[in-house]
Amino acid sequence: MSRRLLVPLLALAALLALLPACQALKCYQCSDIAEQDAEPCTELDTSNDKFYYECSDQETKCSKVVQNNGVIRGCTGKSVADGCSKFDFGQLSGTECICSTDYCNSAGLSTPALLLLLPAALLAALYTV
Repeated sequence: MSRRLLVPLLALAALLALLPACQALKCYQCSDIAEQDAEPCTELDTSNDKFYYECSDQETKCSKVVQNNGVIRGCTGKSVADGCSKFDFGQLSGTECICSTDYCNSAGLSTPALLLLLPAALLAALYTV
């Protein structure tokens, strides 16, 4: 494949990887807390659409809260940086992880679109030198 064709193709792939950012965020939604009306997180199956949830315009992040009485996954409107932080409110303590890509609140934090961009950028840099 010629260099003239490779660079535009890599640029197109990079742009296509970013397209989902223009749509509503989608998160897994579940709760191990009995009072909440959601499927239990202990049964989370990422291939089952009963756990899929489309966030509202005000909810711009996904969250996963692991506390001493269970796990809660869903959308949040918190305007904080992506990452995890611990909390302790006396008898209630745990960890909250916030992320901003579709379905990022499963087992761990990942950003597949950005991971695709890195090799594309490296290849483009190698072929333009």
